[in-house]
Amino acid sequence: MKRSRELAAVGAAMVLATTLVAAGPASGTEEGKGKPSEPSLVGSAKMLREDGQDVRFAFDAHGLFPESKGTFRVSHAGEGFSAYFRGRIDCLVVGGPVAVVTGIVEDTNVPGLKDRRVGMTVYDNGRHDRLGYSWGPDPGHERIVPPCLSSATFERVESGDFKAVEWFPSGSGIG
Repeated sequence: MKRSRELAAVGAAMVLATTLVAAGPASGTEEGKGKPSEPSLVGSAKMLREDGQDVRFAFDAHGLFPESKGTFRVSHAGEGFSAYFRGRIDCLVVGGPVAVVTGIVEDTNVPGLKDRRVGMTVYDNGRHDRLGYSWGPDPGHERIVPPCLSSATFERVESGDFKAVEWFPSGSGIG
């Protein structure tokens, strides 16, 4: 009888723990309702580069375009070079596990990149996230990245995690 109660108590504790872990944090959710109040993309990660380069991205983006806000950071270091830029988010759209953000570079050590828009796409796939981006050398600012536009997710995350939360307003017909 004592053994049955012990097993029942352990079982109840496991169910409770599983429920709490599955529920996850309430980030981007309405207080107490468990439903998102806005789309978001948060987190940071290091990309998998077999050549030893250190490429990192970080996002704290919230709100549906055109009210999107937040920040992004990118750094890229390799043999003999180190580059970084950071800026403010001007667009966020999340559909399922995929988030597309664009933002304006406000601080950088890369010539010609300040005040340019860059685009980034994240595929939130648990611990196997992927990321893509749209920018490159463009001294004449001829190839402008439009808001909410980026590329396919061609980079794999080595460590870290991104969390994309989908949300569309009620009555939008989406979702």
